Amino acid sequence: MQNLYGVKLYSPAFCDSRNLDAMEECGINAVFLGRDALTPSFCAELNKRGLFWNIVEPVFLLDEHETRPAATLGDGSAAVDDWVRFACPSDGAHMDGVRRRLVDDIRTYNPPGVSLDFLRFFQFWETTAPDADRAALPQSCYCDECRKRMQACADAAEWRRSVITSTAGELSGLARENKKGIRVGIHCVPWKRDMYDDAIRDIIGQDFTALALVADYLTPMIYHFMMRRESAYVREFILDMAAQGCTEILPSVQARQVYRQDIMDVREFAAVIDAALSDPSRGVLIYRWEDLADDRQRLEILKSALKG
Repeated sequence: MQNLYGVKLYSPAFCDSRNLDAMEECGINAVFLGRDALTPSFCAELNKRGLFWNIVEPVFLLDEHETRPAATLGDGSAAVDDWVRFACPSDGAHMDGVRRRLVDDIRTYNPPGVSLDFLRFFQFWETTAPDADRAALPQSCYCDECRKRMQACADAAEWRRSVITSTAGELSGLARENKKGIRVGIHCVPWKRDMYDDAIRDIIGQDFTALALVADYLTPMIYHFMMRRESAYVREFILDMAAQGCTEILPSVQARQVYRQDIMDVREFAAVIDAALSDPSRGVLIYRWEDLADDRQRLEILKSALKG
């Protein structure tokens, strides 16, 4: 895979030539578009400039206007925390909608790639304390249908992994059926296997070794600052994925503080960029362009790292 140096972009207010000029000046060659940022003219401009871009496709996330019921936690409550609201993995109607949207997006916008996001079980991992007890982590789904499906597996953890891996395989295949040569990425939760007693596989359901065989690249969202970890964690996590057999790793790092009141300064931003670009990384993805566009210091840091 060609190394990608990209940004995530969600706001349509930043979808114009001026912002693309600024991106290219920094050395950006990839743009990951949230669905709100999808406009035919902007997608056409991305193609014209020869930039790699993809559509970030949320799989199990329910949007705020969705009326379908959420997944069920072990205590019987809904899998909802703030804006994070997850569908039941056994909800056939929801998955039919995901398949239709994926195919429609490919046929309408003809993207070079798609990135499968929220392809996991419920967790507001961004705010999980580093010292959280695994037993306190919410687990889903325990509706009647999911309980029945679990019985065909050794345990709930095996069932969760099988759901995520098989869904990744199905949606990746569907994307490739509708566009030859499309590149499929998968967003990954940045928990190492030794965190929360292997909750990444048992509770989140993401088996990186298995997902690496399905996707063209994996995008771990190593947002260290919101996770209350040091910048060195970015490098540690890349190496942890590599140890699990992952070779096409495109780490995503944050540009500014999120979910915290204290400031993530420019020196820390520079440190995480350097860590993200270290071998065996295949580039870097910045969350998000909206936090960079008017910040001359961070833009210069990014430009120096990518063009230097």
